[in-house]
Amino acid sequence: MHYIRFFGTLILCVIFAASVHAQTPTTVDWSGFYAGGSLGLVKADEDTGARTAIGGANSYFTSPDDVQIAAAGDGSPSQSDLSGGLFAGFSKQYDNLLVGVEASANSLSVGDSWTQTVTYITAPANQFMLRQTVKADWQGTLRLRLGYTQDKWLAYVTGGAAWTKLKLKTSYTDDFVLGASSQGSTSETKSGWTLGAGGEYVLNKHWAVRGEYLYADFGRISVNSVVTNPSFPTLSNILTNSTDLRTQTFSVGLVYSF
Repeated sequence: MHYIRFFGTLILCVIFAASVHAQTPTTVDWSGFYAGGSLGLVKADEDTGARTAIGGANSYFTSPDDVQIAAAGDGSPSQSDLSGGLFAGFSKQYDNLLVGVEASANSLSVGDSWTQTVTYITAPANQFMLRQTVKADWQGTLRLRLGYTQDKWLAYVTGGAAWTKLKLKTSYTDDFVLGASSQGSTSETKSGWTLGAGGEYVLNKHWAVRGEYLYADFGRISVNSVVTNPSFPTLSNILTNSTDLRTQTFSVGLVYSF
């Protein structure tokens, strides 16, 4: 949490400093192409789920197995890690107003894996185990920027589209008689949206420093698997596991203007 407070405070200081200098005549031209690199912290949050339907002559599960499975699968894991990124864009300045477009790519280190072991209410001598693994290695964005400039200072808001490759792998086992099992996995390139804000300060003709915060939401993926037990070959259930991903990126960087 101290990393989040540090980067958040830095960005707010940059924006506040831009407002303090609001009476300074504009002497820096922010128009043109630029590129740079950043280093910071990414906080990733997921909401997981597991669902199955019971009923009918061919159902392996009986009530309240479905309720127990849902409780075992529901979770909100969170993790934070360092992240590096690259960005490039184009800006056009109109008096003190700046408009532009920017593309960026950042590394992610999302690799959560957790297991829940639960005793069946319907069979107190037996247990089931549900395992879920979520992975994502990168995120990219394409955003518009709207900013206000004063001399060497720039404060801006930004928003647009975001992408990542989200992977979900699951397994289910129990120790009832010969034991039931199922496995599932999926990997999808997910599109989402992002919003953020930041500030920059010019060091010289070509170089500037930046602080930025971005929030991104990539939506949900799900995977189905079939739970079977060799002791009961005619019985089965479809088990649906799901997860979504949201990230918060706090970064500082260097900007080179061409």
